[in-house]
Amino acid sequence: MRLILSVLVLVIHSVQIAYGHKIYMNAVWAHFPIDGLAMTVLPMFFTLSGFLVAGSLYRCRTLLSFMGLRFIRIYPALAVEVTISALLIGPMVTSLHWADYFTSEGFFRYLFNVTGHVSNASLYLPGTFEGNPEPGMANGQLWTVPYELICYIGLAVIALVGGRRDRRVLLLGLFTFTAFSVMKMGLRTGWQFDPWVGPVTGRALVIAFLCGICLYAYRDKVHIHGYVVAAAAAVAVISFSISGLGQYLGLAAIAYVTVGLGLMNLPRLWVLKSADLSYGIFLYHFIIQQLIAHLLPGMREWYWITLISLPLSMLVAHLSWVGIERPALKLRQRVFALECRIMRSLPWDTGWQSTVER
Repeated sequence: MRLILSVLVLVIHSVQIAYGHKIYMNAVWAHFPIDGLAMTVLPMFFTLSGFLVAGSLYRCRTLLSFMGLRFIRIYPALAVEVTISALLIGPMVTSLHWADYFTSEGFFRYLFNVTGHVSNASLYLPGTFEGNPEPGMANGQLWTVPYELICYIGLAVIALVGGRRDRRVLLLGLFTFTAFSVMKMGLRTGWQFDPWVGPVTGRALVIAFLCGICLYAYRDKVHIHGYVVAAAAAVAVISFSISGLGQYLGLAAIAYVTVGLGLMNLPRLWVLKSADLSYGIFLYHFIIQQLIAHLLPGMREWYWITLISLPLSMLVAHLSWVGIERPALKLRQRVFALECRIMRSLPWDTGWQSTVER
């Protein structure tokens, strides 16, 4: 599921890289049912993440190990991608003199992405890709990183207020954040929920993540049926297409679809037997596509960029897994060891371990 979704993100972005933002918005996000289908991809990614991360939360003894595992899974590859983009690829393709490039505000702003604090301005590197339809944008996919961090921090807060002991707290968190998001959109638009042209909002991604968590917590109550999955998929596509409010209405449906497809337990693809390529493809594909558009201007068609960038992104993702992500995951034992030392030093029982045993 993760691999398929990351490849779909790559395909969607190939339109943006090939033709630029305006055509990208009109081609992908302005026509039914293409807009509804495209809008489901990132929410499915975040729903799947929520479902899997919830399992990690229940297995971890404390929030220390939970947050530690999230850190070593996300940050090493992110740090390497940001560093390579800024220090290696940027100087190769910038139109600025290196002295101007390395001292510019945009260079340092992009480097600051390594902290997870990403803004629209920090997606660009100065003077890069100026001949491309998306000039200057080094990695547009990084816009989702802050919302991933919000998801993890929010889940930790929910756990602290009793979400692990009582799953109704998880539902309350989901409903509360959804109500807040709808109210914020209503106040901003004057309660005129016109058709939404563009990707889903970051708040919708957080809601998708919370839906995944709740589906995991209530997995004993959720029954998966093929015909219901198909009907929910149709509801999601229509809901994402009809209005700005629709992206919230469709999140529950697409969350059910995601978990339903994930639980089909299909045979594992051969490319996944030795490596998990999904995060690497998701993280590196955008700047690879920008390089292709820069180096091969005669092949700026979405299908060429897709066909060329997919194997290259898979190769880079494999190298990232072998050289960065898998070695980082071996630090889990150190995280658990640190957790044990801290737990033994506490003069009181936190009650966390007994919760796990129950």
